[in-house]
Amino acid sequence: MNDDAILKRLGGDFKRVAEIIGVDNALRLSHEFGGLWISIPKLADMRREVRNTEIRRQYDAAADKTSAVRDLARQHDLTGRQIYNILGIQPEGEDDLVLPLFFTSMKSNQ
Repeated sequence: MNDDAILKRLGGDFKRVAEIIGVDNALRLSHEFGGLWISIPKLADMRREVRNTEIRRQYDAAADKTSAVRDLARQHDLTGRQIYNILGIQPEGEDDLVLPLFFTSMKSNQ
C-alpha cells in the first residue's frame, strides 16, 4: 500500500503524526508503542531546562559574580532578576522584596 492510501485511512492525531514524521516512521511508532498513551514534552520546557543549567554552570565558573549576572542576562535576553531566580539566590545587598510588603501592612494594623 502506498503512503497516500495509508494516510487516507488514518484519522485524528495519528494521521497528523504520520504527516509530520512520515508514514514509515509512524508505522514504526505504532509497532513500538501501539495501544499505549505516550506524553510528548514541549520542546520549550526542555530548552528552558538546558538554558538554566548552562546559566548555573557559567555563573559557578565566573570569578566576578555581579558582572556574571549582567553578562548572563544580556546573553540570554533575560533580566538580572530572572537570572537570580534561576540561580535561586538573592542579590547581594537586597532584602527580600515581597515579605516586607506584607509585614509592613500587618504591623500597621496592630
